[in-house]
Amino acid sequence: MNNSPRSTFHQQMFDRGLGELLIMRQKNDKLLLGNLVMEKNMLVFKDRGLLSGISPTHVAPCWDIGIIGAVCAVEAAEWDSLTFLGADHCKIPVDLSSTRHGLLRGIINTDNESAIVFRGSVYRGFQLLLDENLLPVVMPLVIDTDEGIPGLAVTDLRFASIPMETLFKVNDLVRSSVEYHLTLTVDDYEIDDQEFAELFSHYVEKD
Repeated sequence: MNNSPRSTFHQQMFDRGLGELLIMRQKNDKLLLGNLVMEKNMLVFKDRGLLSGISPTHVAPCWDIGIIGAVCAVEAAEWDSLTFLGADHCKIPVDLSSTRHGLLRGIINTDNESAIVFRGSVYRGFQLLLDENLLPVVMPLVIDTDEGIPGLAVTDLRFASIPMETLFKVNDLVRSSVEYHLTLTVDDYEIDDQEFAELFSHYVEKD
């Protein structure tokens, strides 16, 4: 793999988890939706065939009014994954309609985080969007962010005119990836003896 700025950018993104996110791209007159994988020290795009037979014109709004933020590789973040930045943190190359802007601002989770100003782990950001019936997928469209580094645009695939069955399949794939990373494991938190006793005292048999 060469060391061009473009390849370095994609490698940095891949190292932070880009390969686990669905990416939509167009090749000639074909639409592709799949993942980046590493093969023989090269990044390769693997199409899942979900958009086979669908015309690029059917997803055109995704490249325009459908952009809802960006993913980027923020250094020294509290999370190891890519960062999702809401629309207010991005220099989106199109104007968001007042209706669209209001919709995004109205998406607030239980932690009082708003989608339009969200800055955090891509998995938490995507979970916020999924819970409000948006369907985030990444596009190979580089946009500037207020982090001072470039990001890749995230669009809402529900803006596309594609069969509901396809949307359901994509939704399941995105949600599965997100939930996998948001599920707690034994390595997520270190618990000392006192915390263990407080948490599990009711379940420990006493002599």
